[in-house]
Amino acid sequence: MIELEHIYFSFTKDAYTLSDVSLHIMAGEHVVLYGMDDSGKSSLLRIIAGLETPDSGTYFLRGRKIKRFNPKHDASLGYISSAGTFFEHKTVRENLDYVLRIRHISRDVRRAKVDKAIIEYNLAAVADKPCRDLDYFTRVVVSLARLSLRPLDIVLVDIKFGELSAKERDYVSHEIMRLVKLNNATSIVATNDDTLIKVLGDRYIKMEYGVAINE
Repeated sequence: MIELEHIYFSFTKDAYTLSDVSLHIMAGEHVVLYGMDDSGKSSLLRIIAGLETPDSGTYFLRGRKIKRFNPKHDASLGYISSAGTFFEHKTVRENLDYVLRIRHISRDVRRAKVDKAIIEYNLAAVADKPCRDLDYFTRVVVSLARLSLRPLDIVLVDIKFGELSAKERDYVSHEIMRLVKLNNATSIVATNDDTLIKVLGDRYIKMEYGVAINE
């Protein structure tokens, strides 16, 4: 489903963040990108999500060469970044509603779906709080709840597992895989915690200094 061939990418002229990375991920496969900070995990996910353009190399999705990712035509992709992306001054409920509103879902259906997600993800206590006031764990949970509101072909996760307690880490890991399996989606999760490799992936790709050294 996802094929990257000889990807090079840099933020500066001094050094490559990704150097000659090639990988193939099959539809429905669950892959962990494992490596320490600055190993290139996040940059690789951002390229797959279409948020960065490689300096050279090719990106194929479902056998078609991708120059600029288009979610309307290429795939339904969900991406959770390390910081989370929200309308910070808007409430949790408003952020969830926005996902459906831009898809022209009727108000009554939106309300029902958002209410269900708030209950399912135990967000009732913070539903009317601005996202800027949430702690990191809750931001991650809201991100998962938001993804649950639409069908997904690909799920990309790049969160800071190290900032979660053991209980929070277990909950988030479980919810990631539940969401992925409900959608029969392909998943790629970035982490530097080797205890999560078997929990979140069928296999792992080790990243080190911008190179995929073990697939």
